[in-house]
Amino acid sequence: MTEYDDPYRKHKPFNREPERANSYLPYSHHRRDPNQPPALPIYIEDYIPHTSTSLGVNSMLHDSLTEQINSTSTVVKQPTYDKESMIEELSKKRKRKRNQRCCGLKSTIATIVLLLVILAIICYFVWPRVPSLSVADVDDNVDIQVSLNTTKKSISTQWKMNLTADNSANWVPTRIASIDLQIYDESTTANFGNGSSGFMILPPRKRTSIIIPMTIHYEPDSVNDTTFQHLYNACNIQSVPNAPSENRQDVLNVTLHVSYHIAGIVWTPTTNITVHRLICPRS
Repeated sequence: MTEYDDPYRKHKPFNREPERANSYLPYSHHRRDPNQPPALPIYIEDYIPHTSTSLGVNSMLHDSLTEQINSTSTVVKQPTYDKESMIEELSKKRKRKRNQRCCGLKSTIATIVLLLVILAIICYFVWPRVPSLSVADVDDNVDIQVSLNTTKKSISTQWKMNLTADNSANWVPTRIASIDLQIYDESTTANFGNGSSGFMILPPRKRTSIIIPMTIHYEPDSVNDTTFQHLYNACNIQSVPNAPSENRQDVLNVTLHVSYHIAGIVWTPTTNITVHRLICPRS
């Protein structure tokens, strides 16, 4: 039995190691010698190597950017196309372009057609049309003057030609600068008078009576002129009841050549009016 086995035996004091002075540990139980100079401090830090950058050694900003780039960077793979898919894609592109061109052309044609239709409608209602004329009768202004000189014959007078202008074809008033008349003998085509209306405005969609003054003058080159005989027999001989047929008043068959000067029409429309059995006015 050892000495430690006897519980009633006094134990020897526990041998402790001699105290060590100037320990740097904060939990050390050693006593410090106040006469001994203090020990120099020792600093310990972990060394982590960093790559030098333009921002400086050990830059946290560089680390953050590097990690962000590395985390978000992806590898972009170039798509691969085979020959058939490339031809099909090219065909689709050409078809789309062709459809776009066709649609654009159709839209342009439709717009042009629509504008032409609108223009045609406007012209139908606004474009001036030539009114038609018809002769009602003739009045005289002055007495007829007849010269039966053996060497020179002539006949002259003033007429008022009464006409009816039919402006039913126009939808707007027709502004006429003038209506010019030339009168001819129908059988000989010799001209023996003329006249002009002057400015007038014809109302639309109705008939209007107009009067055109005319100057009648004819001077033949020969004594036995046919036109002079027609005018003389129709305008100079007094009608006497029961008179011989050679002394009765004849009628005239004439042709009126009409020239229209209408505002809005750059050319001069013309027409001919044939009048049969025109009675010459006599005072």
